[in-house]
Amino acid sequence: MITQKIRPDNGSREGKWVALTIAGILAVSTILLPHHQAETEHTEVLAHQVLITDLEQEELAMIAELKLAHEEIRDLHLDAGEWPAVSELEEFWVAPFVQDQSWQRKGSHQWQRLDAGIYLGVRQDEKGAASMLLDSRNEHADIWFIQSTTKASDLSLVEISERQKQGWQQIVLVPATSSNAHAH
Repeated sequence: MITQKIRPDNGSREGKWVALTIAGILAVSTILLPHHQAETEHTEVLAHQVLITDLEQEELAMIAELKLAHEEIRDLHLDAGEWPAVSELEEFWVAPFVQDQSWQRKGSHQWQRLDAGIYLGVRQDEKGAASMLLDSRNEHADIWFIQSTTKASDLSLVEISERQKQGWQQIVLVPATSSNAHAH
């Protein structure tokens, strides 16, 4: 009589192989993960600049409106061939030029066009967003701000060097990046 030992087919061998494969994948992932990280860009700012991420909520709300207004202003300029006046922007309900409740909460800015494509909004209240300057002459919005409530409507603000001398700070709009972006 021949006796043969037969192992039961309960899946223990397959289970061991599956566990070993999972452990191998985790080990390889642990080793390779540090080499597959996207590098964080550190934006260098000059003395007259400030990152948008360093601003208060009031300024961020105003900047959001100014970025949208910049697009509207550029479209109006392309359609008409001339830069729109502040009164025209009010007629088209372009924020922040419209004097409504939002305008009051943000500091009751008095807007004026200094030059072709350059708009100055001087804060009239102590609270609210800082005084802002929007330069729409380029494709991307160039936004400057100053905390003082100066009543200046100085045409010298057309020049960037004058803005710097008077204490205006340029807002650096950091490009939006995905938090899970990978460098390839």
